[in-house]
Amino acid sequence: MRVDVAEADWRELYHLCIGFVVPRPIALVSSMSENDTPNVAPFSFYNMVSANPPTVMFCPGLKRDRSSKDTLRNVERTGEFVVATVVDAIAEKMVATAADLPYGSSEFPFAGLTPKPASRVRAPLVAESPVNIECVVRKIVRLDDGPGSSRMVLGTIQVIHVDDGLLTPDKRIDPHKLKAVGRLGGAWYADVETPYEMQVPKPPSAE
Repeated sequence: MRVDVAEADWRELYHLCIGFVVPRPIALVSSMSENDTPNVAPFSFYNMVSANPPTVMFCPGLKRDRSSKDTLRNVERTGEFVVATVVDAIAEKMVATAADLPYGSSEFPFAGLTPKPASRVRAPLVAESPVNIECVVRKIVRLDDGPGSSRMVLGTIQVIHVDDGLLTPDKRIDPHKLKAVGRLGGAWYADVETPYEMQVPKPPSAE
């Protein structure tokens, strides 16, 4: 199969691309609504993009009427958010946060999650997640305004919260203990059941 992007429908491209850009890490993003209600929603267009300054990005799509979704609306107004790492113990609760609740209604009780005060931002941590990062908005990039488009939110990490039980003696996170969940295509997800290491070989001149 060969797909000419210029001639394809955006829905076709979306379903095709999310099937091979996998597995995608999932950002469970919390923010504060205008009525001071905590909002939380999942985003699989997410990754870390810089170590110095430590920066993450996630991409909330636009609504069908091209208006901002709740999370984007909140971070545009407050300039801050929290990202919780999705692990197998909260996978089903994460999916529940994607429900289309009215603006100002909190997904936390709906999904069975617990908001926990952060130390630097007003958006709450997700108590059930072993890793939370407090972020301030660095930049919001407008990609387009057409159907299927989104905004790229870049956030600079201010504080990192990690459950001590995940750490190795040298302060690294043990992937066997983290048990992170990633997004595949459609309604499919994957957990990291068998992590393994590989070392980059040295070129002959370096031996």
